[in-house]
Amino acid sequence: MTAGVVSDIWRFPVKSFGGERLRRVFCGPFGLIGDRRHALLDETGTPLTARRIHGLLGYRAGYAEQAAAEGLEIRGPDGAGRRWDDPALVAEVEGLAGRPVEAATSPAGFHDAANVHLVGEASLAALNSAVGTELDRRRFRANLVVATEGDAPFAEDAWVGAALAVGDAVVLQVIVPTERCAVTTFDPETLERDGRVLATLAARRENLFGVYAHVLRPGWIATGDPVRPAGSG
Repeated sequence: MTAGVVSDIWRFPVKSFGGERLRRVFCGPFGLIGDRRHALLDETGTPLTARRIHGLLGYRAGYAEQAAAEGLEIRGPDGAGRRWDDPALVAEVEGLAGRPVEAATSPAGFHDAANVHLVGEASLAALNSAVGTELDRRRFRANLVVATEGDAPFAEDAWVGAALAVGDAVVLQVIVPTERCAVTTFDPETLERDGRVLATLAARRENLFGVYAHVLRPGWIATGDPVRPAGSG
């Protein structure tokens, strides 16, 4: 199995909002502390996602205290600050969704298949080449970007079913490849749509790109940390 190092860390405090780049973060039983901890729910209790409401990507969320995930700060598409408990924020999102919305917070987070999402640097580069343009990696909303030895693309495919040690403490169990959706077609900065991204993944990768993992052993993760098969030393 190809090993590597953590080259980039991203946390998304509000599901389907833009997130923040980190140098170091604690990875707990439910993933990176504070990741997807908040969501906006519709009247059925289902979290809103950018799959159908891509305007959510125009909001940015981060924490004032990054390590402790305290002090949630939100910026709207206009650049102005918002409070998570501000009824005006809910009203704005209701306008985007066209239905009633409520803000919710969960210690376990609002994740999809699993609570840590990984993708390889070489895989991102290969997709850029296939599409013919430099894609903003935030399209793929991965928590950890891994630079693998040898720069072979899609090395993470071989991680499915394996346990990975990250840094000195963390162990992740990789469970499934990540099936991609329409979110990848939107530029996270401009919200302009480029259908080539999803079309390329569908044609060349059976719509799979990156992997999901559960946390087997919590601990701190930092950029530059080694990523290797668990138990390999």
